[in-house]
Amino acid sequence: MALYLLFMVGIGFWHARRSQDLREYFLAGRVIPWWAALLSLVATEISAATFLGAPEQGLTRDMTYLQFSVGTIAARFVLAAFFISAFYHFKVYTIYGFLLERFGLATNTTTAGVFLVGRLFADGSRLFIASIAINVATGLSMAWSIVVFGLTTLVYTLAGGMTAVIWTDVAQAAVMLIGVSALVFSLWSEIGLPAGAVFSALSDANKFQVFDFSLWMADGRFAPLFNPYHALPAIIGGFFLTMATHGTDHDMVQRLLTCRESKDGKRSMWVSGFLGLAFTVTFIFIGQLLYLFVQGLPTGHPMLQTAETLKAEGRNGHFLLYYVLNYLPAGLAGLVIASLLAAAMSTLSSAMNAMSATTIADFYQRYWVKDAQPAHYVKVSRITTALIGLTLIGVALQVLRYYEANPKTDLLSIALGVMTFFYGALLGIFLVAFLSRTRGNSWSNLVGAVASIFAIVCLQTYTQLAWPWFIVLGTLVTLSISLTGKTAIAVRERYALSSADALEEAQREKEKSSPQAQD
Repeated sequence: MALYLLFMVGIGFWHARRSQDLREYFLAGRVIPWWAALLSLVATEISAATFLGAPEQGLTRDMTYLQFSVGTIAARFVLAAFFISAFYHFKVYTIYGFLLERFGLATNTTTAGVFLVGRLFADGSRLFIASIAINVATGLSMAWSIVVFGLTTLVYTLAGGMTAVIWTDVAQAAVMLIGVSALVFSLWSEIGLPAGAVFSALSDANKFQVFDFSLWMADGRFAPLFNPYHALPAIIGGFFLTMATHGTDHDMVQRLLTCRESKDGKRSMWVSGFLGLAFTVTFIFIGQLLYLFVQGLPTGHPMLQTAETLKAEGRNGHFLLYYVLNYLPAGLAGLVIASLLAAAMSTLSSAMNAMSATTIADFYQRYWVKDAQPAHYVKVSRITTALIGLTLIGVALQVLRYYEANPKTDLLSIALGVMTFFYGALLGIFLVAFLSRTRGNSWSNLVGAVASIFAIVCLQTYTQLAWPWFIVLGTLVTLSISLTGKTAIAVRERYALSSADALEEAQREKEKSSPQAQD
C-alpha cells in the first residue's frame, strides 16, 4: 500500500515539469488520447463508494441498483451530442465559461459557486468512504485515515495538475482491474462450487432481480415515490443525475476537454457508460459471491460472527475489507486494498483539480488578477489546490461524525444523496442555456438555483421521498423559475457573435490541419 501511494506521488512530480501554464495545468494541453480520457473518466466514476457500496448491494440486496444504468447510458448519448460539442466550440477552461457567454458574469459566478459547494460535500463523503479501507487494513483511526489519505492525494495532484490526474487515473484503472479480478477468483475458489451451482443458488435467493416494478413497500408506502431502487425513480433519477454529473459538473467534464477534438471527447463520453456498467456489474457480483461465502460458513466461524456484527451495526459495506485481509495472501491483499485506494484517489484528485480550475478561471481571473503571467496563475492554482484539499479533509471529518451518528445509512446513499442537493440547480440553468436563446437571465437563474437547493433541503428534512427524485424536482424548480427571465438583447447579440467567431476559428483550424493544407 505504501509503495503504491509513493508511486502515485512520483507520477505527479514527473508531470510537474509540464505544467507551465493554465492550459497545461487544467486541460493537459489538450493532447490526451481519447482512450486515456475514457479510462480517467471511468476511474473517477468508480469511487470508493462504488468499490464498497456496490458489493454491499450485492451482499444485502439484489441487482436493482443497475436500473440507474439505463438512465445513465441514455444521458451520455444526449450529453455527447449537445453539451460536449458546445464546450469545445467555445474553448472554455471550465464549463461555466459557456454560461458566461450565454448569460453573463453573474450566472457564471452563481453556477461556479454552486459547483464548488456541492463538490466539497460530495467528495468529502467519498474521502470518508475511502478512508474506511485504511482504517480496517491498518487499525489507524478513521480520523487519521482521512488525514493521511487526503494529504497523499493532495501532494501528487498539487504537483502535476491535470496531466498527472489523467495518467495516474490510467494506472489506477489498471490496478482496479487486477484487484477486482483477484477478488472474483478468490471468492469463487473459497465457495468451491461450479458455475452452474453458483448461479442457481443466487437465482434461488432472488439475487438476479434487476427491475423492481412493485407498487407497495413492506411498510405500506407507495414504492415509486419512496423506494430509491424502484424502476421509476432509479431510471428517471439516473438520467437526470448523469445529465448533471457529466454535463454540469466540471469535475467529470474536465477530462473530456483534454482531448484534441470534440469527437474524441464525445467518444470517451458514451463508451464510458458501457465500460462503467461492466465494472458495476462486476462489483455487485463480488457482493453476491460474498453472500454465498457467508451462507456456507459453519456456525461459530469467526467470519460469520464478523458478518453478523457488521450487519447489526449497519456496516455491511465494510465486510469486503475483512474478507480481503483474512483470505487473500499477503501482497495480493495489499494490491486489492491499493485498487480500492486507486478508485478513491482518482475521484479525489480530479475533484481537487476541477475545483481549483473553477476557482481560478471563474473567480480569481474574473475579479482579482486579470492579466498576470502564466507562471503566476499556475502558482496560485497550486496554492488553491492545497486549500481545497485541506477543506475536503475537514468536510470528510464532519461526514465521519454524521456516519457515526447514523450507522444504518448505506454507503451509496451517502455518496449519491449528497450530490442531489446541488445538481438540480446546475442542470436547470444549463438546460435553459441549451433549450432557449431568449429566456433566462442572471436574476432568474440565481433565484432558481437558491429555490432549488431550498426545496431539496425541505424535502430531505420533512419527507421520506426517495433521493433520486430530489434532483428531478430540483431541476424542474430551477428550470421553471429561470425560464421566467428574459435574456437581454445585448447578451443575446454578444452570444451570437461569440458563437460565430468560435465557429470561424474552428473552421480555420480544420483547414490548417487538413492534408491539403499540410502539403
